[in-house]
Amino acid sequence: MNSSLLRPVWSRRLYGHLSLARVSNSPTVVTNVLAGAALAGGQGAPVALLALAMVLFYTAGMYLNDLCDLARDRRERPERPLPSGLIPLNEARAVTAALFVLGLLCLVPAGGAALTSGVFLVALIVLYDLWHKTNPLSPVVMAATRALVYLTAGLAFTAPPGGPLLVWGGLLALYVAGLTFVAKMERRRRFARFWPAALVLAPALYALLGGFGWPVALLGLGLAAWVASCLRLIYGPRRDIGGAVGRLIAGISLLDAAALGAAGAWALLPWALAAFVLTLWAQTRIKGT
Repeated sequence: MNSSLLRPVWSRRLYGHLSLARVSNSPTVVTNVLAGAALAGGQGAPVALLALAMVLFYTAGMYLNDLCDLARDRRERPERPLPSGLIPLNEARAVTAALFVLGLLCLVPAGGAALTSGVFLVALIVLYDLWHKTNPLSPVVMAATRALVYLTAGLAFTAPPGGPLLVWGGLLALYVAGLTFVAKMERRRRFARFWPAALVLAPALYALLGGFGWPVALLGLGLAAWVASCLRLIYGPRRDIGGAVGRLIAGISLLDAAALGAAGAWALLPWALAAFVLTLWAQTRIKGT
């Protein structure tokens, strides 16, 4: 007998909601906010509210993704919480709407610029979820959503955004576009395109060669080593694209660590490194993809 069936109903439903939320990836959203705020010179209590808003948006997007993919999941992943009936559809829809609304309310104290950016972020999340299976530019849309997390956090402290915020936001977008393209190829037998490797390596190269000094270069070297280990899972003989994508998602916190170093926010560096480890650990409990 499946051991999961022996759990209490409330426990299985809780796990179902955590699975829909891809909660294991949430620490990377928090470090995105820390980096975006630091690059704009921001700190303090407002960062916590910004992080909550971005996690709520991310979680809502994950729920909406499963709602939009329901027909496909019924064929290919019937064990998922929605097709299995573990989580009722109306309940998932209500949670999705509530999370988006609560996230926007959390942005109200951050000011008009951050709130406007948050509205655009919600629109992009919805666009991605509604049209990502057949949209060849869906990796670009996904990349824009992560870059907008940086921008929204930064706009809470400074407007217009400064050069460092835009540069690191662009590097984050390149990284996420590369890993999203890889994720779209998971079910294909062959994967021979190498340009995604250049995208996910771009932030590490910038940290290494951008003239930030040896501490940031060391962080860039660590990010490069991590990305290289992930690329081996994509292009090597033991192909594991799903595993590579999960590890690359965790690597977002390493990218954020390099951005924090470039911003001089060294006190926040342990949080980014802890988020990296926490994401990897959580992915062993709840799948991040």
